[in-house]
Order: sequence, then C-alpha cells, then structure tokens
Amino acid sequence: MFDKINKTLDFNQNLLNLYAKRQEILSSNIANADTPNYKAMDINFKDEMDKITKKSNLDITLTKTSSHHLNPRKKNFFIFEVKPITSKEIQSNGNTVDMNRERIEFIKNTLKYEENLVFIKNEIKNIMNVLKG
Repeated sequence: MFDKINKTLDFNQNLLNLYAKRQEILSSNIANADTPNYKAMDINFKDEMDKITKKSNLDITLTKTSSHHLNPRKKNFFIFEVKPITSKEIQSNGNTVDMNRERIEFIKNTLKYEENLVFIKNEIKNIMNVLKG
C-alpha cells in the first residue's frame, strides 16, 4: 500500500519539478525578449513525461469504466507535446521570442502547476482520512 502511495507522490513531485523547470525556461524567454540574437527555448513536455512515467514505473493508461465516459482516440491523450518554437517572424535583431506565445504558455503552465499542487494536497488529505479510520 505504501509503495503505491510513494509512487504516486513521487510521480507528482517529478511533475511539479517539470512544471517548475518549464516556468524557468518561459521566464527566461520573457526576460530576454529584447536581447539580440536570443533564441526562444522550450521543452518537449511529452518526452519529459515519458521519462517521468518510466522512472516512476507507473502505467498511465485510460480505462473506460462507465458507459458515460468518452472513448479516447489514443492512449494517454492527456499528455500534450510542446513542439520546438518556430517563429514566423524573427525580429530584426535576430531574437525569436514571441511575447504573446510566451505569456500564454506562462499562464497555462502556472495553472497546471497549481492544479497539480491541489491534486497532491487532496491525495494527502485522503491518505490522512484513511489512516485516521
């Protein structure tokens, strides 16, 4: 039982670390929006999630347990892929930061980080309730 709890919490800790790292990268892009020849960076979220999943030995698959559930088109559809940043317009100074994209991704990443914190909090709360009996 505790092994499963540890795996779940470890997985979520690794996920928080991934969101935090992405936040650093996005912050760096925003901070360097006017730096000549700065190339905007990002991570491939799906690849990083695959590494975390393999590291945690978790099998994250979808199982339809109710007729009301949607049929997933593919396995693990909730894992999204962040593609390398390709900017249509490169600034005259060679900078590739698209501030609109960076702001949107920054906000989305922040919300996902907060969502994961709430999930962990609820998991711990549930574990405590079970242990209290």
